[in-house]
Amino acid sequence: MDYLDFNMDNYELHVIKTDRFKTIFYNISIRFDDERETERYMSMLSRLLVQTSSKYDSLREINLACASIYDPSYSIRVLSSGKVDILSLTASFANEKYTEEGMNEANLKFLTSFIFEPKIIDNGFDREVFNIQKEKLLEYYKTMKDRPQDYAKARLTEEMKVNKYDIMKLDELIKSIEHLTAEELYDFYKKIMSEGKLDIFVCGDVDPLEIKNMFEKMIKFNGLNPKKINHLVKQIDYNKQEKIVIESSCNTQSNLVIGCKLLDLTDFERKYVFVLYSWILGGGMNSLLTQTVREKNSLCYYIYASRQSLFDTMRIYAGINGTDFEKTYDLVKKEMINMEKGNFSKELFEGVKEIYYNSLIKIEDGQSDLVGSYTSELFTGNDSISDRKKQMAKVTKEDVMNLSKKVHIDTVYLLKGER
Repeated sequence: MDYLDFNMDNYELHVIKTDRFKTIFYNISIRFDDERETERYMSMLSRLLVQTSSKYDSLREINLACASIYDPSYSIRVLSSGKVDILSLTASFANEKYTEEGMNEANLKFLTSFIFEPKIIDNGFDREVFNIQKEKLLEYYKTMKDRPQDYAKARLTEEMKVNKYDIMKLDELIKSIEHLTAEELYDFYKKIMSEGKLDIFVCGDVDPLEIKNMFEKMIKFNGLNPKKINHLVKQIDYNKQEKIVIESSCNTQSNLVIGCKLLDLTDFERKYVFVLYSWILGGGMNSLLTQTVREKNSLCYYIYASRQSLFDTMRIYAGINGTDFEKTYDLVKKEMINMEKGNFSKELFEGVKEIYYNSLIKIEDGQSDLVGSYTSELFTGNDSISDRKKQMAKVTKEDVMNLSKKVHIDTVYLLKGER
């Protein structure tokens, strides 16, 4: 497997050459600053771009063109990555070695057009498609209470400040989208294209120089090309007395989300110790939270911990009965204290290390995982797969105990059901 990087005209091209797959994986990533107003544009932009292209008059024509090149699979999303957001197209298509000559370039041209050649009419996106997608997005947000887990996550995000700004409340976001125009969204798109940082990834059994030549003809990008972008959002303080927010719900089950902040992490702790901490605490059936809260005390339907490494935060999610909130919360805090004291077994500690090693082995079995791993190295400074194995082997139980002292509960949100 070979990794080749090319400095192109205001962007970077990254080719992972491997003969392990019969498909080619393609990713376009444009990074831009995360700002408070960005949220009103993000979902609309990803919904719209995947539906329009200046090369085709309708969705039917897009589907016919897609069929003519052996139906590549593709999607467009806007992702949050710490201090930046990423407009991302991911796609997979059959290598022309197994179809017919010229299909690699045909697929790349077809897919690239969605990002760089949207259908623009009178200085705005196609109004018909814009209005349809706007109504769908508004319906998604207006019905969020009908999806209690999503709603609880969103409400914790509102209540727990982790960025430099206060995020839009749900009602404010809905009103903002209601007033959004096709012209405003196009202005935002142009801002991304003029200020963003573009990286392109191609993974498969390809000739790297041939791919390079294709993109030299295909893409002219006028955005910025900074040498390094910092994604990390460090937490500098937390609520010494945790903020507890309880909201009533007509649902039977209650949804609990506990938001934690980690302060003063070293790079080694963030990349490796934090991984083990979150898995030991709430990463699977053998984790402390599952064994104590669910198995021994039967207080929840599910419970798990999820880390957000680029924000130095962690969330604990649980589905419980509302009357069991205090018991559940007390047990969570108890197990966090047990982490500080080292009250977890050597078998559990070594077991989650083994899970980590196995996850690294599996990366090479999937193109999207390979590209994702390489992206994390280039974007956020992750180590190579071989270095990750070596560094994880260095983590001790004492490291986990020391990190535990840096984990602080900041905000607790309970969407309390009727039971």
